[in-house]
Amino acid sequence: MAFIISRSSRSFLTSALNYSPKLLSLNHIRYASNNHRPMMLMDLPRIVYPNLFYTIRNFFSRIIINGYFDSTFAIKPFSDGARQALTIVSRLIGNNQFDDLSGLVTQQKNYENLTSEQKQKIPVDESEIVFSYPYLIGMIMDEQTNSRLVEITIIFHILKDRNAYHEEMIHAKGDSITNWTAAMKKMRDNIVVCNYKFLRDMSKNAKDDSWIISGLNHWSPSEYEQQ
Repeated sequence: MAFIISRSSRSFLTSALNYSPKLLSLNHIRYASNNHRPMMLMDLPRIVYPNLFYTIRNFFSRIIINGYFDSTFAIKPFSDGARQALTIVSRLIGNNQFDDLSGLVTQQKNYENLTSEQKQKIPVDESEIVFSYPYLIGMIMDEQTNSRLVEITIIFHILKDRNAYHEEMIHAKGDSITNWTAAMKKMRDNIVVCNYKFLRDMSKNAKDDSWIISGLNHWSPSEYEQQ
């Protein structure tokens, strides 16, 4: 299943996702000494923060897209749609609804290897998104076929049950440093980073102007810090 952003409606629809088996490999996942398997859905680079060089490069990429590929493209409506896609896809994965996600057999195996606690962190509500940023706008151009593909990688920072942490931090201020530190650690352990890649064919004769998810990953930074 894929989630497609339509240029006309800016809403996400359902279709077929095509994932590369290469991206689904578990060969490069590191494990902690206690055999704990870190939370990871796909073997993609773990991206946490914006990159200044890419931010500058993205500015010029957007100029090229608007000037030569799609004059109506704007990053704000795209980002809004990407947030919708994150919430819809993550809920399906978190609910183990792989019948609605055709072609994700390998990813289902990855999901089944997660602990129950990790699985609970997969579904994302839009209110839990505390940060999102277009990390990289990449363009793939083939002069022989005259094809123009655009792939945008988005970073999402998720804080599960953020309102509960807000109350906990307020009460912890009046307590001992130990309680405050424990509250901070609990909050840190429940931060999830999501990296989503969106792909669109912007060739002149492209029949579909929709965005599809070409890769995704949910992972917990605290699990890798402990390794």
